[in-house]
Amino acid sequence: MRELLATLPDDPPPLPPGYLDTVLTRGRRSVRRRRLGTAAVWMVIVLLVAALVVPGVQFPVQTAASPPKPGLPDRLAGYSILTSTVAKAPPGRAIALYTYGNGESFNMFQSLVVGADGNTYRQVDAAEERDRPSALLAPDGTRVLLGDNRGATRDLILVDLTSGRRRSIPLGDPVGVRLLAWSPDGQHVAYSATTLVGYDEFGTVDGEVARTGTLRLLDLSTGRSTEVPAITPAWTAAFAPDSRRLAAQVGQKAHLVDLEGRGTGSIDIPSGRELAANVGWSPDGSFLATVPWFLEGPFTGTTGGDTGQGVFLSTVGDVDFVPVTGASTPPAPVQGVVRLLGWRSAGSVIVMTSDADEHASLAEVRLDDGTRRTLSRFDTGSTCELGMGICHISDLHLATGLLPDLTVRSAGRPQRGPLPMIVSAVVLGAAFLLWRRARLSRRARRSRVDQPQP
Repeated sequence: MRELLATLPDDPPPLPPGYLDTVLTRGRRSVRRRRLGTAAVWMVIVLLVAALVVPGVQFPVQTAASPPKPGLPDRLAGYSILTSTVAKAPPGRAIALYTYGNGESFNMFQSLVVGADGNTYRQVDAAEERDRPSALLAPDGTRVLLGDNRGATRDLILVDLTSGRRRSIPLGDPVGVRLLAWSPDGQHVAYSATTLVGYDEFGTVDGEVARTGTLRLLDLSTGRSTEVPAITPAWTAAFAPDSRRLAAQVGQKAHLVDLEGRGTGSIDIPSGRELAANVGWSPDGSFLATVPWFLEGPFTGTTGGDTGQGVFLSTVGDVDFVPVTGASTPPAPVQGVVRLLGWRSAGSVIVMTSDADEHASLAEVRLDDGTRRTLSRFDTGSTCELGMGICHISDLHLATGLLPDLTVRSAGRPQRGPLPMIVSAVVLGAAFLLWRRARLSRRARRSRVDQPQP
């Protein structure tokens, strides 16, 4: 090294004119660019964190003098894998509960609730964990009750949509469960239960319970269930408007029972028809609403028993009415109905309809003259299966206690809550990699440009 240094001239060659000024200027410019780049990256990160986290934060809300009127968006949003869950970001009371998706190429279904007080959409993660079982939405829209489609279960799960908390309701020995109806006062639930030997040929717990299940009445305040052995197999059910009686169909009869399971009479249901599930008793108590059988109807001992749970809602039928008392004159049947969803009043119902292209909508129908008004439409785009298929609806329920005061609001932008953690990590990771690549690229360019010229 000494020898090499000894060969250097005593006086180094002079630097080009203005060389030091040029180096200093470029150095200061490089420092400014690096600082600006770092500030920009941190700004992007802060904005991303705000976008991902803030929507899920529950801020204190001042209690209003009276709750706002419940609303239904005039168009229900399309499918999105970015929809958050009830557990992560509770939506508050809901106006609708349904399963949405497609499974032709990929199994992409979501159990969703739609907010009654805003354009909020959330996945009911507890339903996904239980393989999308039979479910009911509370009349006031604040809770969801779930069975279990994975097999026999020891409990029902009650999900609070205002807090995200779950309550386990013990059932005793493991049984297959099919939920039937929720009382208008929110205090009782009718369900059918049976000991499961295995899945039936339909491949669902729901179908097996429909063939052999016995009616039970659950008191939600105590968690106690009362079995009604005379109602077997319980096919479908609906509570009276005063919540003190229940109509439960076995074969082609609707048996009337009180909350202790004592029978108070029965009503014949016409052949080929069944009591409309959960909402089949009119608000004035005068009529039972009936709809056509799904396939072969109730189990007869040899045939029937397919409930249609999980089946896409598209088959158009009608709603007819059976008087509870002989003196009542029923309204004319309502045509063009896929599903009866509830009552606005004793004189109007809310139904799901479908056109020739299977585009679904929700409508209000007056019983006196048959006039109908479209309230909301489901998304018709190909948003399912990674944009390759249309979305289908199944197991649709409305918050029946909110329907008398229901309003229709402009849909606006759907509020889906905070993004899933994996999506957040991918977005932040991609932002970091882009920033790092840009930084290295700038360094390489500066290295080439800043080479001193002799």
